[in-house]
Amino acid sequence: MNKNYVKIVLLLFVATLLFTGVKAQNADKKWGVGLYLNFNDYKGDIANDFWEFGNAEPYIGSATLGRYLNSSFDAVFRVSYFNVESEGAIGNFDAWLFNTNLNLKYKFNNGYFLKEDATLSPFLVAGVGYTNADTKGRVFASNFDKKYDNVNFYYAAGLNIRIDDRWSIALETGIYYPLNDKYDGYKNKMRDTESYHDKFMHNTVGVIYSFGKSDDSDGDGVSDKRDECPNTPAGVAVDKKGCPLDSDGDGVADYQDECPMLAGDPLLAGCPDSDGDGVADKDDKCPDVKGLVQFAGCPDTDGDGVQDSEDECPQVKGLKALNGCPDSDGDGVTDAKDKCPTTKPGYKVDAMGCAFDNDKDGVVNEEDKCPEVAGPASNYGCPEIKAEVKKELEFAAKNVQFASGKDELTPNSKKILDEVVQILNDYPAYSLAISGYTDNQGKDEMNLMLSEKRANATKKFLTEKGIAMERISAKGFGESNPIATNATSAGRALNRRVQFELEIK
Repeated sequence: MNKNYVKIVLLLFVATLLFTGVKAQNADKKWGVGLYLNFNDYKGDIANDFWEFGNAEPYIGSATLGRYLNSSFDAVFRVSYFNVESEGAIGNFDAWLFNTNLNLKYKFNNGYFLKEDATLSPFLVAGVGYTNADTKGRVFASNFDKKYDNVNFYYAAGLNIRIDDRWSIALETGIYYPLNDKYDGYKNKMRDTESYHDKFMHNTVGVIYSFGKSDDSDGDGVSDKRDECPNTPAGVAVDKKGCPLDSDGDGVADYQDECPMLAGDPLLAGCPDSDGDGVADKDDKCPDVKGLVQFAGCPDTDGDGVQDSEDECPQVKGLKALNGCPDSDGDGVTDAKDKCPTTKPGYKVDAMGCAFDNDKDGVVNEEDKCPEVAGPASNYGCPEIKAEVKKELEFAAKNVQFASGKDELTPNSKKILDEVVQILNDYPAYSLAISGYTDNQGKDEMNLMLSEKRANATKKFLTEKGIAMERISAKGFGESNPIATNATSAGRALNRRVQFELEIK
């Protein structure tokens, strides 16, 4: 083998490496090496042995280095060493050929004709190479022993049989078409060049092993080209398509599925919900009864916000504070226990739902103006003033008198007022209204002022005797409402008076 031939082989190999790296950043590229068994035939001036398999002897004489370019094309660098023998009417020859070729391979499993992972995939090959031949023979009684080096073309068709992602079997039939027509030791210029030009049939069967690191953006072990889920989080187990495992087939990946072995609802993190209430069985306290999310899947039949298991009145809408039972009058006692179900709003009640009546007079505290002293309802729950007491007040009103023109009580009047103090102590629920009057002596303005002072002087006397100030009111009315004539001194004395009236607070 001469030095020029070695240089050409090296140049072809380097060109293969450069050519196959064109789209390295955009495709899922794999390297592949192949080893082939050759069956080689000759067609030329001496004979036509194409498809005469009885003349071909098998040789393990081809090796390939291939590179994935894209879904349709591979680049393949082939090295072959094979023997061809032939005998015809004009002679015979025996040749050993060493050939290198750089080929472009078109694959039909490119997604257009067949799926890329098809088991059977036809292909076409075309390329250019260089051949070195060592030929011996005899033509027209002349012996020859020559060596040839020249460029050749190569075209072929074949079938690839995919075993798995790494191994495949390739069947290929191709034609080496050298530019030199002397490989059989003879060139007849008289013959049709196309028909008798030396060419060689190259039938091969071999195995191809694919290797090399594919692009795998998410690092799940499935190349980007085949990865149907290219953004799988790191560390997540995936299937052969590159998608996260979904053991129970519910559409929720195991790494996101809180119930990975039970098919469930994607909205419930892959967990089942037997009663269809929106609460996963694992969290449902009532898994066999459709309930509410807020009650951990338990029902609230009457819709009162209290789940049935805690509702003392599950068939009647009630109050949460009363364990789901109703309270018609809103007094805090359930209807079932309320003996006074129509209590007015805001009234304080006892355990039976009845308003309090401290003095037991039949008038509830909120309506009883004397809640601690029994009295008839007609008098707002306060005791009625006895007739003799009324008479005493009338007597006091007529006999509490003042010195003429003054607001000073007479000594006799103070004794009478002591009796008024006793009455107020006996009737603590009542208040006393004091009205002051004068005779008609003097100016009206002065009389009005004087009557006010006399009313207040009376009030002062009573409060000094221990009667609470807020129980007494005092007001002067001057010379109005006389009870006697002002024409006599006796009458005027009667008109200088105070009047008393007991009132319920």
